[in-house]
Amino acid sequence: MATSRIILDTRRAKSNGFYPIKIRVANVKEWRMYGTIYSLAKEEFEKLIKGKNLSEELKPIKKKTDALKKKADDIIEVLEPFDFSVFETRFLRKGNRSDLLFLLRDKAQGFADNEQYSSENLYNQAAAMLKSYLTRDVPQNTSNVISLPIRTVTPKWLNDLEKWALSATYDKRVKGSKETVKEPKYNQTTLGMYLIRVRSIFNDVISAKELNADAYPFHKADNKNGYKIPQPINNKRPLDMDKIMEFYNYQPITGGEQVAKDFFIFSYLSSGMNMVDIFRLKWSDVKSNHFSFVRKKTEKKTGGTNRITIPLTADLLAIIERHGSRKINNDYIFNVIPAGATEKELLAATRSSIAGINTAVKKIASKLGWEEEPSTYFARHAYSNNLMNSEVPLAFISKQLGHKNLKTTQNYLDSFTTDNAVKYQDNLLKKDNLNLKTS
Repeated sequence: MATSRIILDTRRAKSNGFYPIKIRVANVKEWRMYGTIYSLAKEEFEKLIKGKNLSEELKPIKKKTDALKKKADDIIEVLEPFDFSVFETRFLRKGNRSDLLFLLRDKAQGFADNEQYSSENLYNQAAAMLKSYLTRDVPQNTSNVISLPIRTVTPKWLNDLEKWALSATYDKRVKGSKETVKEPKYNQTTLGMYLIRVRSIFNDVISAKELNADAYPFHKADNKNGYKIPQPINNKRPLDMDKIMEFYNYQPITGGEQVAKDFFIFSYLSSGMNMVDIFRLKWSDVKSNHFSFVRKKTEKKTGGTNRITIPLTADLLAIIERHGSRKINNDYIFNVIPAGATEKELLAATRSSIAGINTAVKKIASKLGWEEEPSTYFARHAYSNNLMNSEVPLAFISKQLGHKNLKTTQNYLDSFTTDNAVKYQDNLLKKDNLNLKTS
């Protein structure tokens, strides 16, 4: 088994004559040393190791170096077999790698460093939900530091969390009133989104050999008793062609309604293009009779190879004419993203615009008497489902949606219209060719 000890590296003295203190880890015939921020003279180091009658200067050094050795020993204890690369991953990183809350926030920071702010938010929100559960019976003003040892998360623990989350509420102020109403804090869909991130942390730490695979609490093929993450609530009601035409023919009353209608239709006619991608669209993406783009959501996964091409129809050109503008030192077509914006500033600007558009889209739908309360994302579902109902090949729909595989596309195409269902049912028998006789 590997071992660790505190040593003084006397191979080379510093300019003040002191030598660096290091943690030496040995496994069989291999050993490596890991530096600390401390250095001492040989005589002082001997006093440090003995630990008796320490001066005020040596006491904090003793405490810190002992803590580093304990950290090394704790990691060694759970690594079976021992692996230096895995050891270094754990030992050299800051923070408590056995605390699930820390691991979620640490991964969120990694996404932030990579300017993937949507993923950052999801991991931070997952950590916030777990913290809310842990402090559900604790006074709000407590200053206690909350942690969640990853080994305590079991299938039962997760089931208890689910029961709490789906019953948790918050007080929502009634618009135009001082009264409040109880609203669900989480739903099945958001709970599932957060727990997928928790599962990802377990996969990470087990892959890095920081946790024994037997501690995996989620359901899988060889773990039938594991916890099953709730499936998203499928409230997708794709807008059929009649409703799309109602929306298309609606005459906007205000400038906000015109913007909302135009960008919704732009998304629908551009293969269900996300608003974020529309706002990122640049004049340099436009050619004589088409424009092309790569979905921001999947750009890193596909390496930017899955470029989607959209023919520039008269409707799309009219929308660009109404809302597009050419600006000095700013290649973006639509006036949403400021010149020189950082990724974080870009995200804030697009989110603000999307929120305003969604509010106006819902107002238009209400005026049209719809039961649905659509958002801009309905344009994407409507695009895929209306092409499907027009019997367009699945492979084409999948490519235009920017999906990596057909399975993802099939999840969008789960709502056939009644008319098509009847038509397909009629194809089961060729009645015109049957000579049926009655007895």
